[in-house]
Amino acid sequence: MKQRVILLLIFNCLIISVMAQKTTERYLEDQYSWYVSLSLGNPTGNYHKILKEADNAGTKAGIVIGGLMNPYKRKKASTVFYGFEAGFQSNGRDKDFVSNALGEFYVANYSFWLNGVARYRPILWSSKINPYADAFFGPKIIRTAVVEQFGQDETEILKAVNKLVPNYGAGVGLGIKLSGQLKNSYLDIGLYYQQADATRIVKPNSVEINSSYLTSFKQVLTSTNQIVVKIGLTGFL
Repeated sequence: MKQRVILLLIFNCLIISVMAQKTTERYLEDQYSWYVSLSLGNPTGNYHKILKEADNAGTKAGIVIGGLMNPYKRKKASTVFYGFEAGFQSNGRDKDFVSNALGEFYVANYSFWLNGVARYRPILWSSKINPYADAFFGPKIIRTAVVEQFGQDETEILKAVNKLVPNYGAGVGLGIKLSGQLKNSYLDIGLYYQQADATRIVKPNSVEINSSYLTSFKQVLTSTNQIVVKIGLTGFL
């Protein structure tokens, strides 16, 4: 709840500052919008505690690609665009695990998601500074893979554990209008809270590989919630 209140206050401040601008620029009557962002996730709550115990609580990098559509197409401008986004995040590798098998191994952790997105832009003209707010919901896959490394480009997955959970959240951001060949684009900086339902994930550093190449591990119940900073580009078509 605290995170959502903070996001709302930030967004209100952004709107007030931008509405004070005077502009004669064109209105955003575009039909489509696209965006691509670098995503920097920071675990919170119990999830952060679990990762910290495994010395893996740092920022997690990923990428998000999305496409949005004006529901009125080109008939009139709309403050709300709807669409979808796909995201990938690397949650790091386990630093300590037990292996009694011959060979080189590693344990990798990833997240993937596909969300429905609604983006609200209160400023309909192409202002130099353009605030926005997003709400999203969709499925998220949390994946842990035990991998044997044979060579520089050759690997084999010994065991993979996938957990499918709903994820949802909201965020606010600020777009800075670009010029030149990117005159229909914005440099976006956003702050988000991404929440997911609790599920049992592979406990970090609990994987064991025996001499027969069989794997075992412990599981821990947690919600993989995080605060996310996104930096990227948004364009209009």
